[in-house]
Amino acid sequence: MAGPDPRPFLADASYPCGREELLRAAAAAGAGDDVLGSLGAVPTRDYEDADGVWVAVRSCDGASIHDTAKEAP
Repeated sequence: MAGPDPRPFLADASYPCGREELLRAAAAAGAGDDVLGSLGAVPTRDYEDADGVWVAVRSCDGASIHDTAKEAP
């Protein structure tokens, strides 16, 4: 299930950038937990622009980084 559209919160992200920069920019822009959770679930790679991030959010299976951390041994 795709999360909410994060693009309104990514105007100040320095592209290309990875997930940590996306989270930083979104948090600084006042994004809620739903947006931050969606960004935390996107694959770790560099994103060229906010539209690329939105594509990743829409195709994400919904497992957040926090959920996958619980599965670690």
